Amino acid sequence: MAGFNNVHRYMLTQTLVGLGMAAGVIGAVIILVDFVEQSRDIGTRVEINAMELVGLTVLKSPALLETTLPFIFLFGVLTALFRLNRRSELVVMRASGMSAWRIFSAPMILALLVGIFGALVLNPLGAAGNAAFEARRDALMNVRRDPNAAEPVWLRETNVNGFTVIAATSLVEGDRVLQNPAFLYYAVDEDGVPALDRRIDAREATLQDGFWEVADAIERTPNTPSVELGLITLPTGINRQALFERSRSPEGVSFWDLPTLIVSASEAGLATERYQLRLHTLLAMPLTLLAATLIAAAATMRLQRLGGAAGFALAGGLTGFVMFFLQELLGSIGAAGALPPLTAAWAAPAITALLALTYIASTEDG
Repeated sequence: MAGFNNVHRYMLTQTLVGLGMAAGVIGAVIILVDFVEQSRDIGTRVEINAMELVGLTVLKSPALLETTLPFIFLFGVLTALFRLNRRSELVVMRASGMSAWRIFSAPMILALLVGIFGALVLNPLGAAGNAAFEARRDALMNVRRDPNAAEPVWLRETNVNGFTVIAATSLVEGDRVLQNPAFLYYAVDEDGVPALDRRIDAREATLQDGFWEVADAIERTPNTPSVELGLITLPTGINRQALFERSRSPEGVSFWDLPTLIVSASEAGLATERYQLRLHTLLAMPLTLLAATLIAAAATMRLQRLGGAAGFALAGGLTGFVMFFLQELLGSIGAAGALPPLTAAWAAPAITALLALTYIASTEDG
């Protein structure tokens, strides 16, 4: 039992050293690149010093770390195990009767724990940091920004007879107000063909609990004159959270807020594929890090004295990139609605982990 604990403790220490080296190199590179990007994007438009730019980069650091976590684990574990293999320590461990599963169990467990930490803690920190970054950036950029420039808003919800499309020139998030909204009511016939039934234009619309409060409304229907309605209310299934999050990317939503957002948006008849994909991607983070660890383990199974260990390590790095590319490709397909979010998020790491496990098992059994 003592030998079991000592082996795990030693492997854990060596893995942490490798992860620290990889995190230092990768983190320094991405932070430097982001600092240069912020200098070019913000520093050339407003008066800002280097320390303020560093502060903006620090705000984005948790999100950047979350994005690069699989690469940190791939190259960190690969570095640690390659160093052990080069010093023939892995050979000694296996010659003493230890199985590969026992040797690699500490890095594997660490990958699962860090994956859980990344989804539950690091992701919310990244979302909060991104929100603070955007607020700070907007405060700086407002010096040069055209106040009339606005981001258009598009919403869609289903109703009894069809669906409603809501278009507005901008959204004042703090007041839940749509500026210059247009409510387009479509009726769907038995063949599923939509036709415009009526349109309501207004100066602004304020979201209340279960309805829109529409000011200066004008109703237009086909082949009839327009009618001024003034202040009216229109029922809606959109709630405040769904309205807010429609103007934010899934990457900017915390892990803890995603389930509630998906439910509320679904009840409002809004598309949730991108948010479901983001949730499943975060849930799959432990498996993604485990797959990266297994790739590194499989790439260092070849004995140093047989030669070609460096080539195997390079092949392991390339395999990791293939997995990440496949995950991004499937994610893009899933975001477009052509693939279920569950499959898009879990397929690449699951297949890679199974292939790596198969290789390790076949090598272990000789």
